[in-house]
Amino acid sequence: MKFVHDPHHDGSPDHVGVEDGRARLRVRVPGGADAVYARVVEDGEAVMLPADPVRTAGDVVWFEAAVPQRPVVTDYRFAIVRGNRYTWLDQEGAHGHEVTDAGDFRLITGPQPPAWVAGTSVYQVFPDRFARDDDSVGPPAEHPDWALPRSWDDEPAGFGETAAREYFGGTLDGVRRRLDHLAGLGVEVVYLTPVFPARSTHRYDASTFSEVDPLLGGDRALRALARAAHERGMRVMGDLTTNHTGDAHEWFVTAREDPGSAEAGFYLFTDHPDGYVSWMGVPSLPKLDYSSAELRRRVYGADDSVLVDWLTGPDPLDGWRVDVANMTGRHGAQDLNREVSGEIAARMREVDAQRGGDGSWLLAEHFHDAGPDTHHDGWHGVMNYAGFTRPVWTWLNTAPEGVRYMRTDSPLPRTGAEEAVRAMRATNAGLPWRVLTHSVNALSTHDSARFRSVVGDAGRQRVGVAAQVTLPGVPFLFAGDEIGLEGLDGENARRPMPWHRPETWDRETLDAHTRLLSLRRELPALQTGGLRWLDAGPHHMTFLRTLGGQVVLVHLADGPHETLSAACADLDVSVVEVLLRGGRASARTDGKVELDADGPGYVIVVGR
Repeated sequence: MKFVHDPHHDGSPDHVGVEDGRARLRVRVPGGADAVYARVVEDGEAVMLPADPVRTAGDVVWFEAAVPQRPVVTDYRFAIVRGNRYTWLDQEGAHGHEVTDAGDFRLITGPQPPAWVAGTSVYQVFPDRFARDDDSVGPPAEHPDWALPRSWDDEPAGFGETAAREYFGGTLDGVRRRLDHLAGLGVEVVYLTPVFPARSTHRYDASTFSEVDPLLGGDRALRALARAAHERGMRVMGDLTTNHTGDAHEWFVTAREDPGSAEAGFYLFTDHPDGYVSWMGVPSLPKLDYSSAELRRRVYGADDSVLVDWLTGPDPLDGWRVDVANMTGRHGAQDLNREVSGEIAARMREVDAQRGGDGSWLLAEHFHDAGPDTHHDGWHGVMNYAGFTRPVWTWLNTAPEGVRYMRTDSPLPRTGAEEAVRAMRATNAGLPWRVLTHSVNALSTHDSARFRSVVGDAGRQRVGVAAQVTLPGVPFLFAGDEIGLEGLDGENARRPMPWHRPETWDRETLDAHTRLLSLRRELPALQTGGLRWLDAGPHHMTFLRTLGGQVVLVHLADGPHETLSAACADLDVSVVEVLLRGGRASARTDGKVELDADGPGYVIVVGR
């Protein structure tokens, strides 16, 4: 697939400007056009607004249309007319046929998410497996009655009955002791999976939201970690289960004991006290019912609500990742998801205004198509499994035996880079640009196999890392990715960090993470710049990130391919420099750019 001569528009500052309630939309049209229109949907009806040519560079003509912003979201696409032929340009790309509104560009009206998010990076910590208070490695001498104590060198079980009870003894003070490692790596947000008391090491079955689990060090340890991170210029994000609690949660205990209590209205009882709706039918995770005004008040509405309490006070958290956000407020015919997410976002802005900070991040877990849940002022971004993780997995995987895909028994699907690009373009077409840039690009998480196990070798892993650092979205590392940790599923992947065995670390992969994250911090185009695809084939994908006068060309390959060549004029590049080369890919520059690969590798080139 070659895209270099396709018309282009995205939601970046080069293409969208907003002033006095009007949006100025700019579209790049190679070869020019007889006419260009912005098709805008107003109250369900399409309106065609003419765009005027405003700039010419070689054979490229830029057109601009002034569009009134709609109250919530402005939906639009472009019609590019040449003779009697129309090309429709939407967020998925250019089409020579009629298209639906599903792929339209979307500009959300209203307050913007925190500006710092798009330029940051995230490091996920599963507290039980990251680091202990001390350097001991034997089974914890003290442990709760539900726990199965493990040595630090033990390999966690895969999916099964015992997985959630395996107790390795990591603590929040242990995380604080290792912040220098994170700072050296260059990550800026520490995301902690739940820290509230529970009867599992994943802690998604919280028994209260009012305190930190004493096994992790209690409230003192969380505040101390946040303070130490803030002193380094880093942030700390918590994990909140808005969809459910644990069955030992104080609210659920009261709800079962007293059917007339307010708490009884927090849950979906089918036959009180033993019949109730739970997450995916798991009895220990009873589902919350947001038709209860009192539940909303306690979760996020009141000044002492769960959400607000941990974002305020001394050494607060800097945001929330919301567990199974896509299921929150949904059950059967009931769908309160948009309402609840909008109220949470508004409440977080109120808290931010009161504490005078630069904003708190609201990140939603979403395994599938997140588009319909993001077309309003709600979740700032999503965990973009559908638009990043799975396309990259299906391209770079080596069909490893035993790795699960979306908790099926089927093998991992395999595609070429071209199909991965199609998947990313199609899936991300549903996300407004501001949501895409505030979403995360993860290769591994605590809910998936490790990417190293998916791809089978270090070279292919590093190509994936280059993708997550250079494509729109926030790079997201699961602790241990940077040293080549492995794992076959979401439980087995939760392996302890081998601090006491540094000889096992993949130092080249650690160095690649450090260099790529550093490059992203240095190049604004990789943080907030637009995305223009240039080429894709069975073994490569090539694209530009652009912002103002900065142009960054990225070439990713998993194997040999024919030489790709493009004149710098076609790429809007005047000066070209190869900034970073990894693996078995290469670039040459001399009035044009030529890209080769004889194996997995990446090349990053900058121009102006």
